[in-house]
Amino acid sequence: MYMKKISFCGSIRYVIRDSYWNGSCWTHRDLFDLGADPTRFIHYVGGNGFYFDEVIEDRLSELGIKYTTEELEEVFFPFLAPHIRRIIRMFGSNEPEHIKKWHDLSQEELARHHEDLHPFDKRRVHFLRCGRIDMGNLDCRPFKHFNILLEKSRDERETLIEAMEARLKPREIRTYVYAAFNLQDYFRGSLMRNHPAALDPEKVEEVFLDALCRLNADPFFFRGVPDHDPKFLHPYLRRYVIYFFDYEFGRSPGWEDFIRSIFSSQEWRAYQRLRSRKTTPLPEACKLLGIDDGKLNSMSVKDVTRIYRQLAKKAHPDAGGDHETFIAITQAYESIMRYMALKGR
Repeated sequence: MYMKKISFCGSIRYVIRDSYWNGSCWTHRDLFDLGADPTRFIHYVGGNGFYFDEVIEDRLSELGIKYTTEELEEVFFPFLAPHIRRIIRMFGSNEPEHIKKWHDLSQEELARHHEDLHPFDKRRVHFLRCGRIDMGNLDCRPFKHFNILLEKSRDERETLIEAMEARLKPREIRTYVYAAFNLQDYFRGSLMRNHPAALDPEKVEEVFLDALCRLNADPFFFRGVPDHDPKFLHPYLRRYVIYFFDYEFGRSPGWEDFIRSIFSSQEWRAYQRLRSRKTTPLPEACKLLGIDDGKLNSMSVKDVTRIYRQLAKKAHPDAGGDHETFIAITQAYESIMRYMALKGR
C-alpha cells in the first residue's frame, strides 16, 4: 500500500492505493479516499499511543486487503506527529519486509526479476542513490538498491521516485534529468558528454525533448497504465519538463577530475596556483570573456555559458589551444558565475 497525492483544479486530496498483479502486469487501484487531510484518520490516545480510524480498517477488510500495522504506519508516516515519527525511526525496522525478501536470492535470480524494471527507472534510482552521471551498463549487475521498485505498479514507482527526488538540491536537479534520460548517449565521442554544463545548451534541449517524447510513447514504460495517449504528455513525465527548464546545470562532482585529466602535471600546478588566488575582479573577468560589463546584468546564465563554451573550445588544449588561456577564461567564467549566483540569477 502507498499514499498518492492527487492535484486537480487547484485542490489536493490523498488516496490510499495498492499495486496488484492483474495477470499480465502490475497495475494500481484506489482503496480509500482520505480527502484533503489524512491526519483526521489518526487518533492519539496520549503519550506515544495512536491508532487509525476504524473506517479505514473496515474498508481494507471489506476489499480483502492483507496488511500489517507497520505497513499502515508506513503509509501514514509523513502525517504522524513528529515525536511519533522519531520513535518509529528509532525502534522500527530499517527495511520493510517486502524489501527484505529479495536478500536471499542469488544474483541470477535477482537479475531475472530486474528485467521487469525500465532503464529509466534504474537510471533515476541509481543517480538518486549514487549521484553519478556516468553509470555504465546497469543491466550487467542487479544492484540491490533497485529492489525497492520490484512488484510495484507504474503509479507506485512514480510516487516513490518523486518522493526521493524531493531530496535533491537545486543545483543537482537538471543534471539528474540529464542522467535519467541518458542524454549523454546523444553526445557519444564528445569529451564533455558527462559535463552537460559545457555542452551546447540548444542541442541539449533538443535531445531532451526527443528523449522525453520517445519515453512518452514507450509501451514498456506505461505497462499497466490505462488510457495513455502518446499524443499528450502523461502527468508522470510533466514534472521533468519543469525540472529541466526551470533549473540550470550545476558543477558536476567530476569537474575537477576532468580538468586535471586534460593537463600535464606542470599545467595542473599552474591551474591550482591560479585557483588559489583571489577571485578574478569582475571587470577583468568580463574582459577575458569579451563581455561588456555594463551589459552583464541583462545577460542570463545561459548567455554567459554559451560565450564561455565557444571560447573554451578554441582554447582547449586538445584542440591545439593555449592551456594558460584556457585556465584564465575558466577562472573568469567561475568568477562571473559566482557574481550571478550572489545576485540570485
